[in-house]
Amino acid sequence: MELLKAQVSVPLRILALDLLDDSTFRVLEEILQKERPSISFLVNNAGRGKHISFEKEAEKDMAGMMELNMNVPVRMVKLCLPYMERGAHILNVCSAAAFVPLPGLSVYSASKSFLLSFSRSLGKELSGRHITVTALCPYWIGDMEFMENADVHEHPAGVLRASETARQGLKDCCRGKSLSIPGPMGKLTYLGGRFLPLSFLLFMKKVFHA
Repeated sequence: MELLKAQVSVPLRILALDLLDDSTFRVLEEILQKERPSISFLVNNAGRGKHISFEKEAEKDMAGMMELNMNVPVRMVKLCLPYMERGAHILNVCSAAAFVPLPGLSVYSASKSFLLSFSRSLGKELSGRHITVTALCPYWIGDMEFMENADVHEHPAGVLRASETARQGLKDCCRGKSLSIPGPMGKLTYLGGRFLPLSFLLFMKKVFHA
């Protein structure tokens, strides 16, 4: 973040806070109440996942993942919404995993399905205020720590780059789109989730990860 601060012309404030710590939201609330900013963009990008069977996944890890992937974005929106005016944007980083159940990523895909559903319903609620909500649903992104942290060491076909994903997400957000799906693999996953039987999707998942 310090490197980024040195590269851009607009003023940046870096807050080194833990989103899994309740005190973080008290700190943010105090800052917002004191400064009363007009928030143009809220980007909920924090999240984590791990490629592991449900039986082997530690309960603590699952609880932390669900907190970060679901509760934290909801709390951030609730905190920032009073400071957002007409024309503001909310970008929730979901995943193509939101479109289909994924054995081996069961809790992760379910948490992203929650965030996608929340984003779509929230967008409808806020349409009267002319505040847009976009769910960014990318496929695997290869040049970030996420795949390594998720214990995915072999890159599947069609992985994305972080820069192109961010560019597409922000572009769709500014256009007021409710859904942003960068890359062909994400779009195929979306179409598969809509038009193919669930039993077939789960079978193909088993075949490709046998």
